[in-house]
Amino acid sequence: QATLAQDLALFSVSESFFSTTQVEEAAVANSMFCLLVGCVLAVDVGFAWSVATPLETSEDARELGEVLEAVDECRAGSSDSGQQSCGFSVVQLRGQRRSHLGTESGYEAAPAHKVGWMQSERCAGTELHELAFVVCPKSLAQLQEVALDRTNPSSPNYRKWLSRTEVSDLTRNEQGLLELRAHLRAHAPEAGILHASRDGDLLRVLAPVATWESLLSTEFFVYKHEEHNSTILRSNNYLLPGALKEHVSGVLQAINFEQFIPTTMPGIDLNTGSRDTQQPFSSASFGWDNFTELQASVGPSLVSPTKLHKIYNMPAVAERGSDLANIQAKSSQVVYGALNQHWSPSDRTRFEEAFGIPQDNYVKQLKGQTEGFSMSGDAFCRQNPSDCREANLDVQYMKAMSPWTQIGYWYMPESDVDGHHYVTFLKDFMARFVDDDHPPQIISISYGRPEYVVSKVALDLFETLAMKLALQGTTILVASGDDGAASFLARKKLHGEECWSVPLIGLQVSWPSSSHWVTSVGATVGPASGQPEVACQSNYTGPSTDGKAPLITSGGGYSQALTKPAWQEGIHNESSRGVPDVSLLGHNFAMVVGGRWLSVDGTSASAPTLGGMLSLINSELIAVGRPTVGFLNQLLYATTSRSIFSDVTEGDNRCASLGAPCCGGYDAGPGWDAVTGMGSIDWQKLRDTIMASDV
Repeated sequence: QATLAQDLALFSVSESFFSTTQVEEAAVANSMFCLLVGCVLAVDVGFAWSVATPLETSEDARELGEVLEAVDECRAGSSDSGQQSCGFSVVQLRGQRRSHLGTESGYEAAPAHKVGWMQSERCAGTELHELAFVVCPKSLAQLQEVALDRTNPSSPNYRKWLSRTEVSDLTRNEQGLLELRAHLRAHAPEAGILHASRDGDLLRVLAPVATWESLLSTEFFVYKHEEHNSTILRSNNYLLPGALKEHVSGVLQAINFEQFIPTTMPGIDLNTGSRDTQQPFSSASFGWDNFTELQASVGPSLVSPTKLHKIYNMPAVAERGSDLANIQAKSSQVVYGALNQHWSPSDRTRFEEAFGIPQDNYVKQLKGQTEGFSMSGDAFCRQNPSDCREANLDVQYMKAMSPWTQIGYWYMPESDVDGHHYVTFLKDFMARFVDDDHPPQIISISYGRPEYVVSKVALDLFETLAMKLALQGTTILVASGDDGAASFLARKKLHGEECWSVPLIGLQVSWPSSSHWVTSVGATVGPASGQPEVACQSNYTGPSTDGKAPLITSGGGYSQALTKPAWQEGIHNESSRGVPDVSLLGHNFAMVVGGRWLSVDGTSASAPTLGGMLSLINSELIAVGRPTVGFLNQLLYATTSRSIFSDVTEGDNRCASLGAPCCGGYDAGPGWDAVTGMGSIDWQKLRDTIMASDV
């Protein structure tokens, strides 16, 4: 890879956090739309961040920014000579050079090119700017050791979860925090501390830019986003003072460049197969009036809560007022929302009425450390159903699997993002869950990004946060992505050439699905129509999909940033983390959005479905005074758990979603594979295995 990097120029592409849901409206068999795509990146070659020289002219830079920031949606399968395609013209970045310092020495570099952001004048120095200092845990090695021990089914300490106070005692780096504060007082007296996380993992500090330039040996510039008429202050790199390197891993919001999320999301007009994405839906412009009409149109492959209960050997829904319903109400589950996604209470009610799901339980809305800001709205979802499909899908299916469990919708409104989404995600994740005395027992996340865009500092911070939740008995589930092994970059062309990203940056897993401390969930098709279960892939048209190809290809592969976890030793021959861990159905899920019925594809259907299934098991455990399921992976990979799975041995993830090019990937096969993981699960066998564990 290092040799390749010397011979090839690097490219930067635009990125925004993407949702892993794709919507299919079955009356138009081949109508497909593109998800939000793109990211700002520094290409990671050979596991060291690379830096490239600027584009040769400002006109070149402007051309690259224009084509990648264009709001026009592209349709998969379109050609250069026909209607608008995903192809674009771009200028190569030359003179690529490797940074030999690396983040271990406290050095971190910004992306080589900040697509959409144009560097303007040097900061005057008086501008106030917030940085977030990431403090290392007291002993990372001890934290990892304890977390592995408490989540190992073979350990006498298995599922003996720690209290919030015990986790804090294990991780809080008081000495590091004191030294950081002292250093700031001595060398940045103008700085003011805005907020310290409960365990001191993150210290948010406000100071004049001149202070940060002196402290971090850098220069800050004003960057302007012409399309959005916005400005941010950023540096091209920074170097931590030597006195801080022992206790501080780095800073956030110094070199992070992310693109604004487009204000519209694509959809389908059933009359034409396409629509102007700048115009709102009308209430009858898509979908079906009722579930019966949808079922008649889609056919036997349509997935419903009733089918899921049968396919995965789940128990019947508890009766209202029964002891079982009261027991299930003691567990908790949360879905994560972003991209301005709303959910509709009336859509949820209509969905539940169709399948006899109890409607007594309500969705609690969560936002950071504050509650009460509504992201639900019936009128909004009728006018803007594209902005409700992901949230509706997650809420409807997690609740359908475990309707009596307390459920929350944790969201991050666009107004909170301001162009740096994953940094806000990390801060909010910490504030909402990690710093809470009673975190939810299940968290389902249906969003992700190519792993290479995440800085090492941010990636390591999430690993620490996820470990702390694992030690308290929380299960984190993350959808593995919808564009196969090559990520959504496979849906872009470069000089008319497809699959250009693979030789430059390799196949890409999705983060945070690639984290050691989450369970990555892929997608399959087949059992809904009584056919064998195979990998969900956009180029499959066999009997398992009624002869019609899915819109998505389940994501999977191997991390370029995280090593192989202990529980995957002997599972595969690669040296890094492999994803996914498990898979469930992810094609043709029936749902209600904007008062209309439609079907959707996505690993973001699979993840919340598994979340609801696990909540039922948590309820039983809580009822008999036993600890919750918690981090699942060591149990899933144990040799004694193999009977839980239905092995999925057919399919691959070479192709992206929406009929996009096939740029390379992996095959499903016996045992674990980088397409469907260990396979799909039998709920009853999983339940019995967990209940029989010696806790």
